[in-house]
Amino acid sequence: MELFEQEFAKDYFDRKNQVLKSEIENLSDVEILNTNISELKEYFLNKYYEETIQLHMDKIVSNIEKSKLEHYNPLYEMGLGESSTFYIDSCKINYSIPFSGSSHLLHLEPSMSIMSTFEIEGFENLNSNEFLPCIKISLNLSLQELEKSDNPRKYIDSRFENDFKSYQEMINYLNNDIITYNSSLEKNINSFLNNRKSKADIFSGLIQKLNIPLKINDSAPSVARVPLNLKKETKSFPTQKQQEESWSISEKDYSYIKSVISQACNSFEHSPIACQKLNEEELRDMLLGNLNTHFDSSATGETFSKAGKTDIRIQFKNKSAYIAECKIWHGISEFKKAITQLFSYTTWRDIKTSLIIFNKEIKDFTSIVTKVKNELNTNELKINVSEISKNEWQCTFRKTLDSQELIQLHVIVCDIYI
Repeated sequence: MELFEQEFAKDYFDRKNQVLKSEIENLSDVEILNTNISELKEYFLNKYYEETIQLHMDKIVSNIEKSKLEHYNPLYEMGLGESSTFYIDSCKINYSIPFSGSSHLLHLEPSMSIMSTFEIEGFENLNSNEFLPCIKISLNLSLQELEKSDNPRKYIDSRFENDFKSYQEMINYLNNDIITYNSSLEKNINSFLNNRKSKADIFSGLIQKLNIPLKINDSAPSVARVPLNLKKETKSFPTQKQQEESWSISEKDYSYIKSVISQACNSFEHSPIACQKLNEEELRDMLLGNLNTHFDSSATGETFSKAGKTDIRIQFKNKSAYIAECKIWHGISEFKKAITQLFSYTTWRDIKTSLIIFNKEIKDFTSIVTKVKNELNTNELKINVSEISKNEWQCTFRKTLDSQELIQLHVIVCDIYI
């Protein structure tokens, strides 16, 4: 394996900036207008910042093994040898050099470089949670060469230091490129966010909702809030585009509801035997009970919302403010239908939704999570998908392909297979 040879560092960082720009441009109007900009900035800084490569030379581990060293046979061209090469006894000294930073950066060619090759044996501990990743490199010296030295240990150290010096220089050059990229990152994020915010069109007004307060039960168990503070102010429509009053729960209450559902699903997974025998309606009722523990008479089951029957709704002044569906997993095609069904119940008044999927039949839960994740990310109605955890997502979807109506969709997959 050779370092610093796959791609120019400048091209890599230019492309990374383009990916950053594209991700920000694809933010929905809801996200860019309702989310705290300083926290969005912090999120993108954390996501796109690159750590410099730091070698931990004081923690190098080495070992020596017997080997053979291939030599060119100069007599071969004169017809005096049977082979173009021959082997002599040698010592192979293997080094593991710990480092911090991303190993993929070590494949980039920095703007300044040394005309040489940089062979390594490979990497180790790349996916370890306990140990630093290491560069594996070796030095092969003939026994004859070592025997000539008065101090073989000192000679080996000197040879390694001399050979690895060029690697260290290349890493320093690479770090300069990383520092240059990082130094412009905050400026680029500010520019991209400001441009995206300025492009938010008038239809974003449809999803700026009145802050309908849900009264939380004083005796409700505590629920950890999602650590993203959303702005409470509501953007009004231009006077020439007035719309009828809209009704929806606040972002704060929506986050709270999702936390209650997530905790409930977590408790179901810890007692799957009790849940396995339940059908969709009974599982819904258990969720409903959890919600009613937290909110005073807000959630009701088996009610109607525009186009059909929905499992759970929260209503305000006889209008749906939040709706959810509970489904047993019966394959990805049924999951797609569940999304369509849920969207058919919504009006532009109740765009905050949840879809809770229960797995009762499939042993390989990971395969279900993968299928759901792929469908959410490739669905033609998708605007944005954010992963909350390995089995939970928050999405923004269009209601239909030609619709300007945006729906906030919370999806969680609960495993109660036994």
